[in-house]
Amino acid sequence: MASLPEIVAQIMFKKKNSAPPKPPTQTRQQLQQQKQYPLSTTICCLSLHDTDKIRLINAPRSQSLISPLRQAIVNTWNQPIKHETTLEQCDGYEFKLKGKPWGPPSPKAGPPVASTNLVHVLSKVMEQAGWSLILASNVSHVREEKDSLFFERVEGPLLSSSRMKEPDEMTLIDDFEHRDMRSKEGGDVVQGGVGSFVVELSGYDTIHVTDAPAAVINPLRLAILKHWTQGIEKEGSKGSTHEFTLTGCPFRTWGSETSIETVMMMIQMWENMRQFGFKLDESADRNVAGKTKQDKKVKVEKQVIDSWVLRRSEQMY
Repeated sequence: MASLPEIVAQIMFKKKNSAPPKPPTQTRQQLQQQKQYPLSTTICCLSLHDTDKIRLINAPRSQSLISPLRQAIVNTWNQPIKHETTLEQCDGYEFKLKGKPWGPPSPKAGPPVASTNLVHVLSKVMEQAGWSLILASNVSHVREEKDSLFFERVEGPLLSSSRMKEPDEMTLIDDFEHRDMRSKEGGDVVQGGVGSFVVELSGYDTIHVTDAPAAVINPLRLAILKHWTQGIEKEGSKGSTHEFTLTGCPFRTWGSETSIETVMMMIQMWENMRQFGFKLDESADRNVAGKTKQDKKVKVEKQVIDSWVLRRSEQMY
């Protein structure tokens, strides 16, 4: 039997990570299905993080971007780069600047026009390198994240017609979706030929998918599970809307890791939809603070943060 001092020492110096490992968030079947949906090589993100960082996320060929981005920062920002870091977990790169370009106005932060001009110049560098801006969103909505700029590189047709999956394919739909579809009336199931559908990021943790073909639900589920390591708490369908409630708060993240996970999850959702010919066509940041008494009564959990329209059209490709 351990002595009292030994017991005290064990309690005091017990490792924080000594708790039982978390159960896996994906089944074996889902892990196998992930192989059909690789990481995107044509969508990346420039994240304006904290008060002084610029992150390039999901850019496997980032070496061709790092040098011109560095030069743009040096030429545009009024203070030097403090240090640079490789972000292995997301094929990314981080610049930490001296001063606070994304911080509150102050003499040390530099003039606001310099910060605005810096964003403009960075976007121009991406455009000149063949990356087109498709979305600007403060998806994590916390003080550490100021904005995320998503870019897409198109190097030819999105997918050939022979590789493009039809929206009514059922090969990847798992048991959950089969049960869900059997429980619906015929009018609620969206059949093939769907030209567009809507995705909404709502509150802290919810994703609504409305008017989507049944076959895209599982690829969206796989995109969430691939990058949001806390997994999905629950999901279900009502009418033409499928709702994912994620564990944790992906849209109110704290810390570097979770904000990167949210960005990677969004990129993977778009990438998986490309296999069905759907592409982000419209977006709206709807997280606007209400001014009326009625608006103030609406809980934050119910607010729609972002909404996207994904459209499938042969003319887009």
